[in-house]
Amino acid sequence: MNSEPQCVPCVIKQCERLVLALRPNDKDSEKTTETLSKIRRHALDTASQLTLDDPPSKFTSQVLAKVYELLNTDDPYQAIKKQQNEIGKNIYNLVRNQISKTQEPIHTAIKFAAMGNIIDVGPTEIYMSHNPKVPYLDEINAMVNPAPISSTVETDNKTSSSNTKQIKNWGGVNQPLVKDDYKIFKEKFRRAERILYILDNSGEIFLDKLLIERLKGPEITMAVKARAILNDAMKEDAISAGLDTFGKIITVNDKRHRYLGVDFASVSAEFNDAFESADIIIAKGHANFESLVDIERDCFLILMAKCPVVAHKLGVNIKDRVFYYSPIKGD
Repeated sequence: MNSEPQCVPCVIKQCERLVLALRPNDKDSEKTTETLSKIRRHALDTASQLTLDDPPSKFTSQVLAKVYELLNTDDPYQAIKKQQNEIGKNIYNLVRNQISKTQEPIHTAIKFAAMGNIIDVGPTEIYMSHNPKVPYLDEINAMVNPAPISSTVETDNKTSSSNTKQIKNWGGVNQPLVKDDYKIFKEKFRRAERILYILDNSGEIFLDKLLIERLKGPEITMAVKARAILNDAMKEDAISAGLDTFGKIITVNDKRHRYLGVDFASVSAEFNDAFESADIIIAKGHANFESLVDIERDCFLILMAKCPVVAHKLGVNIKDRVFYYSPIKGD
């Protein structure tokens, strides 16, 4: 996916927020002002060396790496990620059994996985009116809390007034995905032997678990980050979520690289093998979408559109959730 000129100020603002969040009691100090100036200069210098043919994730990753260097920190969101994992775990425990009662549990789980993509610390557009510490809580509560409407689900493959169960809809999760290629996925899943699931953020991985545990049959490999960047999930997060019970957990690259999404110039041999051999690739979130949507092979992409560039690329509005199939190019 190509970048747009508006990506440059967006990345600068994102990095400024990171600095100010880490120095909440030192926002007006000379040291913080100097750090912010260095970040702006580095971002502009980096932007001048890139082309718009590069995905936004490449530019963002390079600027964030410099920010971490200036702040002398390796994982500034470590505490926040633990909080996010607790939030995700609570949602998982709340809805897991109810999903099994729906007509299409895998499809329902995909909707929850898409909902989980709101657990983020990056884009600003969707968080302006929320608590800056946990800006997504109001959104999640609105999506998960039961609505006063109930729906009929099949029991024993029969549908009748005397042989049905009533379950409550989940607020926003009950809304259709704006783009939904589940029919394509369902057909490909029937024949799949290997699935690669590229995970995104901490907390969100528990909602991915709702889907992963239902993808029974194929061999599943899950990919996480090897080095901390924003609130992206790492191997310890995936293991703490119990994802290692469903398949192998690998890293997209090694610890030399701090990168959002997938940088094919630095991926590990293990990831490359899994990527090439997978019958189905499922990737979560913005950066993975930016990295994979225009590559030659096909992928299923689950995300919430959180910025104008990605929303425009998908043909949706900001905050719309999608399950999008990016076909093999030329098909």
